[in-house]
Amino acid sequence: MTEPNGLSPFKPVFSSKVPNAAKNGENVEFFVESTKNGSERATVVIRVHEDFVWLLHCLKTQDNVTSIIFPPLPAQPTTSLQAAEKKTKKQAGEKAKILVGDNYDEHCRAYEKFLDLCTQHPRLGHSNVLQAFAFEKDPPAKVKVKRNFFEAVTKAVDDIRLANYKDNDESFQQIRVNNNENLKNMKEASNRFQQIVNSEHRISNLYRDIHDGVKALEASDENTMKTDSLFQLFGSALEHSSEESNVIAINRQRSLGAVLQLYSGFAKSEHEMLQKRVQKMVELENAKKTFEKAKPQKKQQAEETMKRLERELNDMTELAKPELERHNRQRLLTMQSALVQLADSEIKNARDGLAVFTKLYSDVQKVQL
Repeated sequence: MTEPNGLSPFKPVFSSKVPNAAKNGENVEFFVESTKNGSERATVVIRVHEDFVWLLHCLKTQDNVTSIIFPPLPAQPTTSLQAAEKKTKKQAGEKAKILVGDNYDEHCRAYEKFLDLCTQHPRLGHSNVLQAFAFEKDPPAKVKVKRNFFEAVTKAVDDIRLANYKDNDESFQQIRVNNNENLKNMKEASNRFQQIVNSEHRISNLYRDIHDGVKALEASDENTMKTDSLFQLFGSALEHSSEESNVIAINRQRSLGAVLQLYSGFAKSEHEMLQKRVQKMVELENAKKTFEKAKPQKKQQAEETMKRLERELNDMTELAKPELERHNRQRLLTMQSALVQLADSEIKNARDGLAVFTKLYSDVQKVQL
């Protein structure tokens, strides 16, 4: 498959995996395993969330990154007791007595996907910053990246101001309209699907609670051999139902759930890229007005500024076209793959459940009442 510009597909310089993670105090350390093309030797480095934040910051501030839709950063893993209680309420219900344990598998997958998207991007994959992140043992020297209150307010005001600015290129104007809708729809779809996943976790825990109650009845001295057999079979059915619901929840999150979260973040990245182009259009428009009003002695300087902004806008536009085409194609293929993966897992779970319950039903029929 060729790139949108007609060139051969970009071949990543290296590939990275994030096989596991471990909690170390208040931080979660991720083991990043990277292998250069043509080499069988892997380099393993330890990184925390702040290292990934710094990597994305460096990628965004390096040269030649105009009109790139940057991969969204995964959510930071939480380690506090309050976060564990909140997660437990979502997955096990308000009355849960035991906190849901730490499990960083989904975070490992998310960070691995983030690195994969960076290494496979034709304009980011050659970055020295990216290679240093993956292969240098010591984490990069960094300062904490944070936005202050005034930056947040300024960005919000700019978003509102530029939202009503009509693009002079009809195709980009339509892209902006579509992405604004996509921003809302992807966020809502991701949140709603996460509710479905959490509900399946709660169903799994409810089956487990009923199973524990049945086990207590099974231990009663008043039971006969027949009732003991029925309790055992009923308990087995509940145990399988609990396991099945848990597997369903995990598979749903790993397939469609993860992709919806990813492209909800990507919609924000696309919005930022399009906003920068609109900002450049506004600057050019203001420069043209300045040129028209400029006095003779300042006319040349105003003209140079206007032409510079015009070149920059043209560059942004020409780079944005293949980037958007590549991004939309990637989104379509990723979503298609997630839906196929989800459907396959649902079919497999249904078949496994049918086989188990058919066997249990047969065993119940054999019990002489």
